[in-house]
Amino acid sequence: LKFYPASMTTATAVLDTIDLDDVADGYSRLRLDRLSDAELVGSVSARLTRPKVAPADSFVLHAPLELLARAALLDLIPPGARTPARIGLARLAATYAAAGDEVPRPRATGGTVEELGDDLAAAVAAGDLDDVDRLAVSLTELATAAALRDSIAPWAVASLAAAAHTSIALNLLGRPGAAASVSAEVLRGPLRELARYPDWRLHWFEDLSEPTGPPQVLREALLDVPRLGVPGSAFIFPLMHQAEESGLARRLLAGLLADPAGVPGAQRDLPRLAVWSMLQEGPEQAPYGWSHCLTMPQAVLAVAAAGALPARTAIAVAATHVVGFRTAIGTRPLDPAWTPSSPSTGDLDEAIAAGPEEAAAFAWALAQRGAAAELVPALAMRASEHEDAHLVKYTLACIDAMQTDPAAAPLYLAAAASLRGWWSRDDRA
Repeated sequence: LKFYPASMTTATAVLDTIDLDDVADGYSRLRLDRLSDAELVGSVSARLTRPKVAPADSFVLHAPLELLARAALLDLIPPGARTPARIGLARLAATYAAAGDEVPRPRATGGTVEELGDDLAAAVAAGDLDDVDRLAVSLTELATAAALRDSIAPWAVASLAAAAHTSIALNLLGRPGAAASVSAEVLRGPLRELARYPDWRLHWFEDLSEPTGPPQVLREALLDVPRLGVPGSAFIFPLMHQAEESGLARRLLAGLLADPAGVPGAQRDLPRLAVWSMLQEGPEQAPYGWSHCLTMPQAVLAVAAAGALPARTAIAVAATHVVGFRTAIGTRPLDPAWTPSSPSTGDLDEAIAAGPEEAAAFAWALAQRGAAAELVPALAMRASEHEDAHLVKYTLACIDAMQTDPAAAPLYLAAAASLRGWWSRDDRA
């Protein structure tokens, strides 16, 4: 029996039927290749708007972000080479469908964007999951992506619930191309997770009536952060809570808040610190620790650059994210003059197969020769063919960072290639 999807609604139902042991066969057999990129992304989006009843595990929490990142990367891949990336989207939908019971969609209620946003903030603070879901549906029906950022970011970016990932969703939502087909209702799940742990927040900067301490240079302040070690768990909340409760975040960062217009500088310095960590530290923390060290603060600063967040709050939160990772899992001071060794391989796939160091060296050398534009679609394609959500998010974050900080393009491309090389080595293990 051949199936020809007639609509995104039909295709969403079909995605639920794919055998997870052979997604590529299901993609072909069910003729999902006949959907446009926008239709496929929209179908997957419809699947992922439904929160799960149980508290989100890592896969469920990352699924909306993975969708947004995969959709953005899809537009960077040549049309004739997109099939593996599209199969990755189908796999995401089918995996999510099998991930547990779902919360029914509540009926939207009336109100303005401002009223609904205020009520949503109150419901999250009260931990009322059902009310959060009702208000999230109502708000996302009414508001544009920009309005959602303006409404949610001021109270959500300091939260450490949902692994402090809500800022990433707000940053990626509403992008052009295939990503424009992602419904804002994918925020339902992350917002429920914020309400599950409303007290998990960063606070240290809120009681500073005036910045304390001498003015500091952000990069110099964080090149050699005191090392406290992992506080029993490498999850986001314990790492960031340690940075705050130890007093380290306040001591290192309070002087930085003297520059309320410092977002552009932070958008340059914090991502560089994050990718130096990926490239200079050992590989053990690469896929989750050092990937998050870039994606989390970058998103906060991007939301602030879009006007949805005061610069002071953005710098405090984003810099705390970097301090949290550096103090817990960092092992050495960072060298801003770092460069990789010369590559010994002849093409990108060979370099990736050789592991993270060789992949970084190859990408750096190619970018230094002026071929950064050639590397972007190649890395987008190689990330999109992989199943890991963190690799997809990180690759997009590196490409985004290049747009903000083009002088450091070789650094970001090397970091993206390095993580893909890490996964190549892990896949063979």
